Amino acid sequence: RGGTAATLASQAPGAVVNYISKTSRSEGGFIELDKGVNYDMTTVKFLDSGILSDTMYYNVGGFYDVGHGPRHASYDVSNSYQIKGNITKELAGDKGFIRLFFKVADTREPNDPGGLICGNVSGGVASNLGTCPGFNIKSQSNYSIYNRNVSYVDFNSGGLASAPLNGITTQEKMVQLQLHYKFDNGLTIDDNGRYQNISGGFASNFFSIAPLSGLIGSTVNGSVVASAVYAAGPHAGQNVAESYYNSNVEVYTHIRDEGGFVNDAKLNWKGNVGSGAQLNITAGWFYQSQNIAMDWHPNQYRSQASGNNPAPIDLYDASGNLLSANGYTGYNNNWGSCCARTYDYTFTDNAPYADLILDVDKFELDASIRHDINHGSGSGVNSSGVAHIYVQTVIDPVTKQPTTVNVPYFLPDGASEAVNYTVPTTSWSVGASYKAMDNLNLFVRASKGVRFNADRLTFGGNFNADGTLAAASGALATDTVYQYEIGLKNRGNIGSAHYTAELTVYHSHFGVFTYELNPNVCQPINQQDTCPISDKYKTTGVEFYGTLRYAGLSLLANATYNKADKQPGATQSNPNPVYSRSNGIPDLSYSVAANYDITPQASVGVDVAGVTGTLSSAGVVFPGSAVFGANVKFSPLPNLQFGLNVYNLFNSLALQGPDNANEIVSGNTFVGTASSAIGRTVTGSVKFKF
Repeated sequence: RGGTAATLASQAPGAVVNYISKTSRSEGGFIELDKGVNYDMTTVKFLDSGILSDTMYYNVGGFYDVGHGPRHASYDVSNSYQIKGNITKELAGDKGFIRLFFKVADTREPNDPGGLICGNVSGGVASNLGTCPGFNIKSQSNYSIYNRNVSYVDFNSGGLASAPLNGITTQEKMVQLQLHYKFDNGLTIDDNGRYQNISGGFASNFFSIAPLSGLIGSTVNGSVVASAVYAAGPHAGQNVAESYYNSNVEVYTHIRDEGGFVNDAKLNWKGNVGSGAQLNITAGWFYQSQNIAMDWHPNQYRSQASGNNPAPIDLYDASGNLLSANGYTGYNNNWGSCCARTYDYTFTDNAPYADLILDVDKFELDASIRHDINHGSGSGVNSSGVAHIYVQTVIDPVTKQPTTVNVPYFLPDGASEAVNYTVPTTSWSVGASYKAMDNLNLFVRASKGVRFNADRLTFGGNFNADGTLAAASGALATDTVYQYEIGLKNRGNIGSAHYTAELTVYHSHFGVFTYELNPNVCQPINQQDTCPISDKYKTTGVEFYGTLRYAGLSLLANATYNKADKQPGATQSNPNPVYSRSNGIPDLSYSVAANYDITPQASVGVDVAGVTGTLSSAGVVFPGSAVFGANVKFSPLPNLQFGLNVYNLFNSLALQGPDNANEIVSGNTFVGTASSAIGRTVTGSVKFKF
């Protein structure tokens, strides 16, 4: 449901995510320690608020976490901290305030690429899904002590380099200044300006299985593979004894710069316009400039598909010559020559916008408009397609002696692609509500919003030599989202119980443009390494949200029925695709949470979140699932609280992302890859308030 998100925020046609900071005038705070009971994870949180003078006060908080994580990696895959705060200076005469925000963060958290899953398939429907021998998808990870660093050929030196294989990392420094000033005539001015210095990286193994029988006899680096052995671990040098292996990419993306500056300035006027009508008018100007500077290193890599600490797999030809180096059969080349790339772009957005709300008796009308002027500049370089050879000295896992391996790699040595274009677009939103009764409100809304594609437009033949958009590519610069909704909000009492209820019927349709980097899972129309994806989607559904409070009991329920259809982009084999069921989206999703205050010092809670079945991109229907949780809190002293939280109480298998690497073998036996909710995790906490 979009609402005015399409017009009062930039590139947010569906919703706005608000990271809310505590800014109140208060004193005190807390220190909290969270500790994994059945897994290795420690988190420390804190908050402190104070008054500096009659007109100045502050709030500052943060966290630090470290541990192996709930998937029981063999080393600390999480190691992060963040400190965030603000200082407020109130202006004389209750005219407003000036507020300074700041933030420092250095985070390292694992990327979960999924894992093995086994079961049966009959008539395209999966059943009896569970863990596979040697791998528990609910409690094991693909992080390995035998592969803690990703190797790659450095773009500048041409030599072999390495970086920690540590998932998603961010380094951020932020400062923000906010002004809120009220004039005497109902006019208010707000200005928010923020500067961020952001860098980091993405280093991870992706996961998909392939049969080992298909690897033996294939051609790798110009030679026929005769055998595959474990390159490390307790079985190093022995032939791989499993039927499947992980055939997916190991990628390292060095994010040199994702920082930028953003400012949102607006004027607002509220007042009576006669006959009991009130008018609320907002006019603003939004400006954003963001840098996107990255180096991509997608490596060809093979490893075990099972086990906690999977070992890399090395390949040999019939003469015993090593064809890979510690699992790597190529550097910067997993998706062909498309993606050994480096680029440095800046994208800016200038957006004037206006919003008008007219309130007359029981009616309210809301209309808003936004005009974004998006500009992209910079340049990028991809591979020329010329393969280089890196002669690497390694220890042969079979002979245990030094040997050399010729490993192919790509460099960004092609022609530079310039980016220098401007695309304007207009968004709008119109809504109305009617207060039918004191406790019943009816509403309707229609909106159009956009999302700019930015760097996903590059390296696809979409730009002229001078950086302007090619004639046929102008429509690809933005994705447009249309949304319509009608619903009601009701609140009231049933005896001593108070309730709220919202029901919304919605429809939306939109298109998405991007590139599939792996030509093996699509069919290029333009004979390039990558495939353009211009999928269209439409969805119709109904959403319910309700709360109930009675004495010490509080209940929250949320459910969405959603019929989602997808029209994939044209391919050589399917030039005229039609709409069909979207993969990965359940028809029904729901969550229910209940909490009961036993006494003022003790409370218990339970919750459940579930979905009905989903369709994988390979056409297999996966069953629905539900994850239950429970928690208890106890305060023996007013400033001391102990807590215990259990996630996935019944240790259920809850699939969250079946992907396209499914295999069906031996009749109806199913072996595939998917993402899953973590298994049962128990976390204890102690919180001290001051």
